[in-house]
Amino acid sequence: MDESRPAIFSSGGTAPAWPSSLERFQSIVQNAVEGIFQSTPDGQYLLVNPALARMYGYESPEELTANVHDISRNIYVDPTVRQTFKRLMVQHGEVRGLEYQVYRRDGSIIWICEHARAVRGEEGEVLYYEGFIQDITARKNAEEELRTAKEAAEAASIAKSQFLAVMSHEIRTPMNGVIGMTSLLLDSTLTPEQREFAETIRNSGDALLGIINDILDFSKIESGRLDLEHEEFSVRDCVDGALDLLAPRAAQKQLDLLCEIADGVPEFVRGDVTRLRQILVNLLGNGVKFTEKGEVLLSLNGEYTSGGRYRLIFSVRDTGIGIPAEAMPRLFQSFSQVDASTTRRYGGTGLGLVISRRLTELMGGTMSVESEVGRGTTFSFDVLVDPVPASPRPHATPAAESLAGRRLLVVDDNATNRRILTALAASWRVEAIAVESGAAALVLLRAGERFDFAILDMQMPGMDGLMLAQSIRVLRSPRELPIVLLTSLGLQDFGAERKIFASCLTKPAKPAQIFDALAKLCAPAPSTARTVPVSSTGPAFTHPEHVLVAEDNSVNQRVVQHMLARLGYRADLAANGLEVLEAVKRQRYDIIFMDVQMPEMDGLDATRRLRGENAPEHRPWIVALTANAMQGDREACLAAGMDAYISKPIKLPELAEALAQARVHIAT
Repeated sequence: MDESRPAIFSSGGTAPAWPSSLERFQSIVQNAVEGIFQSTPDGQYLLVNPALARMYGYESPEELTANVHDISRNIYVDPTVRQTFKRLMVQHGEVRGLEYQVYRRDGSIIWICEHARAVRGEEGEVLYYEGFIQDITARKNAEEELRTAKEAAEAASIAKSQFLAVMSHEIRTPMNGVIGMTSLLLDSTLTPEQREFAETIRNSGDALLGIINDILDFSKIESGRLDLEHEEFSVRDCVDGALDLLAPRAAQKQLDLLCEIADGVPEFVRGDVTRLRQILVNLLGNGVKFTEKGEVLLSLNGEYTSGGRYRLIFSVRDTGIGIPAEAMPRLFQSFSQVDASTTRRYGGTGLGLVISRRLTELMGGTMSVESEVGRGTTFSFDVLVDPVPASPRPHATPAAESLAGRRLLVVDDNATNRRILTALAASWRVEAIAVESGAAALVLLRAGERFDFAILDMQMPGMDGLMLAQSIRVLRSPRELPIVLLTSLGLQDFGAERKIFASCLTKPAKPAQIFDALAKLCAPAPSTARTVPVSSTGPAFTHPEHVLVAEDNSVNQRVVQHMLARLGYRADLAANGLEVLEAVKRQRYDIIFMDVQMPEMDGLDATRRLRGENAPEHRPWIVALTANAMQGDREACLAAGMDAYISKPIKLPELAEALAQARVHIAT
């Protein structure tokens, strides 16, 4: 049997005649749907099939070979394709998937994809090239349409984000005016009804400003315009700042807002303190918002990375309503909420978690969540920062020796808070005995246990902190057992009962505050701080000092000007550093409040110029005004020649203290 042909059998018949190899090859070439060719090394076609002729717009292969004598000149749109073809042949002996454009007979252009190989003789010389060609014009057109649509969508997204950013900035200016002026109004004499109205305006303004800030941050992130700072800051101060913002809301709901920072976490690091605090406020705010009873705990630990950086690892755990499993996928989606119904109990833009996760990722970390319905939620995230050497904290001083060996009674129904207070006491070498109720504390005292001081929680079931303190006073005098009370905002005023306590600390109490309260009980020292009275009457310019306020924002100008008027000062205004220099040429100013960031010339440059151009006896007292409150900002201001420093938002008592300090300097 001829093995070159397949065996075909039929019942009672003989095998039909089978085409020769040449006939089969010719059939394949003639009927192929792809273009097939053979060409000489100098670019002339030896063989083309009908499909290739049709692809190039010719009636037949003969017509194509008759009209195309040089492929690179007659076919290629870009003649350099021939060089690429030859280079690939030399390097690899073949060409796979080479895509380029060619002319058809009518002058139109199509895209093709070529696969070819070199056929060589016995001496290794190239005899000819052969291969096949596909028309990929439809695919290329689809890719171009997709690319154009993608670019249009990206441009529309950027335009939308830029519009949101511009509009958010425009809205923020009047909103800051509403909030600032309302705060001034609340500091004046109002009837109860007027005060209620003003507080409603301020609370509504704060809520609206929070929504605007979310939209602004989201638009910045989406358009790639969010730049992170890399400045030195205190980790503890950052955490405390976030807790302070949420403390009033937690107190209103009678929630325990707790914080636990592990040993070994650097005190000072370099990173973006503003964005880190924003993440913490978002997560703590959600914890307080969705928790009706129990606690919200912020925990912090960390680790050094192999690259010498430090990873801050945070977790925010609450005992709230929890998140259903089916809602988890929507948790980090833009403008999405766990409960999106019109009857939802909790409002919000649905952007807080999205922004927080994006910020976390920008700072080199990740964010995750664990939750169980009815049992609470834990958000965990980490960020990369650069550790820096830090000076000892206030409680790591010789004053700590006065606490060493003392005994502390801790009474708190919250187990987490008991653990935190006990760990703090141990770090100060104080022996702490913690119990969960007033009854248990009284049992210890009646049994003769001696303590140097006690820390009581105000809100406890059965017997609260005040009731327990009254019972303790029956057993121990204030000298025998001084008491520190931990209480929420709005509960500090106990009238005549206030004398029962050595001190009252607002929850969440900071470790430094607790340390200072206990150290003061061991070695009391009279306070030498000046108390500056703050007038609550209308403008009465009783102080003769000439004051200049340098601030580029007109709303902030009015807020500071009104605050100064309330304190009895008339103030002139300047919008930037150049205007400050012109103003001091026209008139001598005793005090200048200098915004650090201003257009044309900032506050630092203006201060340097003033210090260089004026004799020491004629130099005004310059107070820096800045929204930055990070470690190092004060030093930068002082290095520029400023005399004092106030961080925004400006508070009336701080402004009064700065003015009193300036008057002392002027008088001397």
